[in-house]
Amino acid sequence: MFMKRIGIAILLFAGLFCHNLQAQEGSFNPSGMPKNGTIFGKVLDEKTDHTIEYATIGLYRQKDSSLITGTISDNHGIFELKELPYGLYYLEVNFLGYEKFRLNKILVSPQKSSVNAGLLKIHPSAVDIDAVEVVAESNQIEYKIDKKVVTLSQDMTSAGGPVSQALENTPSVEVDIEGNVTLRGSSNYKVLIDGKPSVLDGSEALQQIPASSVHSVEIITNPSAKYDPDGAAGIINVVMKKQKQRGFNGVINASIGTHNKYDTDFLLNARQDKTNFFLGGRYSDRSFYNEGTSERQIFRGDTTFYTLTDRDGEFSRDGFSIRAGADYYITDKSTVTLQGRFRQRNFARIFDNTFTEYNNLEDTIVYYLEDNNSSDNEHEFDLSLDFRKEYSSPLHELKASLFFSREVENETEAMNEQFTDSDWQPLFQSTALNRSFEERTEKELRAQIDYVHPFNEDTKFEAGFQSRWDMDNADYNFEDFDTDRNAWITNNELSNKLEYLDAIQSVYGIYTGKLGKFGYQGGLRVEYDNRYINQITLDEEYRYEKLHFFPSFYITRELPKKMQLQLSYSRRIDRPRERDLNPFKDFMDNQNIRVGNPSLSPEFTNSFELNYQIPFKKNFVSFETFYRHTNNVITRYTEYDTINDIFIHTVHNADKEYSAGGEIMANINFTPWWLFTLSGNLFHYTLSGENEGEYITRSTTSWGGNANMIFKLKWDARIQLMGMYRGPSVTLQGERKGFFFTNLAVRKDFLDRKLSVTLNMRDVFQTGKFSFTSEGSGFYTSQEFRRESPIIMLTLSYRINNYKQKRNGNGNGNGEEIQEMDFQDDGM
Repeated sequence: MFMKRIGIAILLFAGLFCHNLQAQEGSFNPSGMPKNGTIFGKVLDEKTDHTIEYATIGLYRQKDSSLITGTISDNHGIFELKELPYGLYYLEVNFLGYEKFRLNKILVSPQKSSVNAGLLKIHPSAVDIDAVEVVAESNQIEYKIDKKVVTLSQDMTSAGGPVSQALENTPSVEVDIEGNVTLRGSSNYKVLIDGKPSVLDGSEALQQIPASSVHSVEIITNPSAKYDPDGAAGIINVVMKKQKQRGFNGVINASIGTHNKYDTDFLLNARQDKTNFFLGGRYSDRSFYNEGTSERQIFRGDTTFYTLTDRDGEFSRDGFSIRAGADYYITDKSTVTLQGRFRQRNFARIFDNTFTEYNNLEDTIVYYLEDNNSSDNEHEFDLSLDFRKEYSSPLHELKASLFFSREVENETEAMNEQFTDSDWQPLFQSTALNRSFEERTEKELRAQIDYVHPFNEDTKFEAGFQSRWDMDNADYNFEDFDTDRNAWITNNELSNKLEYLDAIQSVYGIYTGKLGKFGYQGGLRVEYDNRYINQITLDEEYRYEKLHFFPSFYITRELPKKMQLQLSYSRRIDRPRERDLNPFKDFMDNQNIRVGNPSLSPEFTNSFELNYQIPFKKNFVSFETFYRHTNNVITRYTEYDTINDIFIHTVHNADKEYSAGGEIMANINFTPWWLFTLSGNLFHYTLSGENEGEYITRSTTSWGGNANMIFKLKWDARIQLMGMYRGPSVTLQGERKGFFFTNLAVRKDFLDRKLSVTLNMRDVFQTGKFSFTSEGSGFYTSQEFRRESPIIMLTLSYRINNYKQKRNGNGNGNGEEIQEMDFQDDGM
């Protein structure tokens, strides 16, 4: 208990010290000398050469040890002290669990106004701090120069759920009631996992990754030329957990929820001086119930045909995944990492539909049932090898990586249709039986190299090359049941084979600099895209070969009191998927088929952003405005085939799309026990294109918002309440209504915070529903879906040896150890 109180006192003192540093920054200048000096450097772990973020750096006058200024290291371990008067100083680095580091005799002079302190390697301390309780919390959402960083550990309502659920309370992100994620109203974004591409697309990937295995999610709405240009709306990068503490540690999570929802996962880490091993796994088995209604109207002269549908369905997902890897520190500046991942997933959908058909001129009413069962089995693996070399100056580094993934998907679907009486009792045997099988193998290979060369603390050049190969083979088989033969017969009109290859070679260059109070960055990515489609069944080939250019720029303006104004631009691309390009018919059900468009072109987006951030104490307010102009918009169309009485769903390139809007977010600590986060967005959307031979322009103004409150209670407990609203939107052929829902969670820690128990309830008031309409020549449809609610989940999380270090060593008589050395100016 005594050591615990000392530890808490140390942490409180450190917090007060950091606050005092900020308050005094740049204020000490008794001689009146010009404040033109700068000292910069990088903080590393002496044993592992791992960067240390949030280390406290204090600068003192060598003569009398008076404090001049201070700062903390960023997420790359880099720090910078600016506007320093000329003089002789020493610098101290402090970080919990490490010995104090002191660098003496740093001279800042007119001849040497910018001083590179180099790599400051601090040594783990030798004090037993097992009894010290370390409770470090960060804001749930942190704004950086080019992205928003969402720390999932701060969101209790996502406990036991996927990443898509955790993003419901994130600015710029919208999540509908089915878990589909859009970024500023667009589903055209790219998902990365630890900076590498996901085999799954968009929402599907975010619905498969457990939030408990994720450290943070980076929302990059205007990526620079360094990143892949894919995703018109930007990039969502999922950063997986990988512990940094020495020894053996880990975390185990288990969840159980209403209506057959089970989930468990673990992450284990073992670290030594030269090596770091990690192993993680997950098993999940979840079922979700939903219901819906729809109305379809077909117009033929004076006659209107009506079809009313009631749907009751169940979605189920089960599967497991495992990932493992190792870091090896070849030298203190060179690291190689090998990691792999294997995942198997089963997805099943069971729908029982009732149909009522009639028209406005006859009294006859037809009733029938349709059972639609589908399953999707996937297994995939990926393997990556990464090399990183750091040079003597901060940020000077070389990276190289190889990445390979392979996914095999088998999808089956069966449908049974029966006519009934008005009480839904079958009148005779099934009138229609059919089933489909799809087998698809998808492979991706990437080789990449990136280089960063800093010229000084404000200027650097980055360059890189990437070779990317996306390969896909698909085999679609459709069968009808022949009751006379009592056998399944292949339907050659719907069965086909397809080969797909997209080879992309790209290079990029970025230059970053500073001019007075303005910072700037300009970049260009050049890409050669060579796409090939072989429709084997039709014996037709389609090629697309283009050279694309993707410029980007950032301009930032530093303002008083750490406020910042930023203007950015990037050009993005959204490439059509293999299924959207396949010209063969794809059966959906007896009323709907899907047909791809092999002449589909990529869509290109010019994206502009103007952002303004105001930090004050522990709070901040952020204003963001954006404008996007997209050409060749990939748009889904529905046509009604009057001859075959069926809807045909296809895709075309519309003309243009414009969207402009603004976002505001406030993160406010009203009291030490009450944190309030509020965000809202307002945007205007315009879509122009041809629909059934007529040029149409549709516009809408919509808004949405999130409100999140966390109450920190006594006894290591807290409560979180979250509400979300999404406004309506339009398409060329219809519109979607707005919706809202509310989540509630309670968490309690036990066993000195080794064990956490979380109870959360989603959609507390059962308001989540999805409604939309669509109309065209000769038809009108409206649909409404309601998801299962409320959903209650109980999650247990147990941490193994987390955040504990044992050491023994010698003190200096004051209870601390100090590394001390003199600064050596190498003239660089």
